[in-house]
Amino acid sequence: MQDRANPRARQRASDNARRDPPAGLSAEMAIVEICDVLDSIGDTCPEGQSESD
Repeated sequence: MQDRANPRARQRASDNARRDPPAGLSAEMAIVEICDVLDSIGDTCPEGQSESD
């Protein structure tokens, strides 16, 4: 749900996780997982990496 054109996308994703967490996860754990994924977006550029990296 990350959308650079929408600064509220992260908050909406967290709100959705809080209201309806995936099976087997608490609302708190779902929010942590969403934050981890969203924070990792843009960390690497697979096309720009060589096999020796």
